[in-house]
Amino acid sequence: MKDNIIDVISSLSVLDSNEIKEEDSLISIGIDSLKTVNLILELENSFNFIFNDSDLDPENLKTVKNIIDIVSKYVE
Repeated sequence: MKDNIIDVISSLSVLDSNEIKEEDSLISIGIDSLKTVNLILELENSFNFIFNDSDLDPENLKTVKNIIDIVSKYVE
């Protein structure tokens, strides 16, 4: 599943999925605050769930690993 999440992140990033590392910050791979909103929508559509508002705090959405961890809570 991690690879699928990274593929979604890559679709909005300036990097290919094989270049994205878990420790990368979203900003460093070209995902600004507007793209983060698009990323949230893409993840919800791709994995068929809806984020809780508490998970959408910008402090929780800084790295690729943050995104993987949050999505993993909803998708097993």
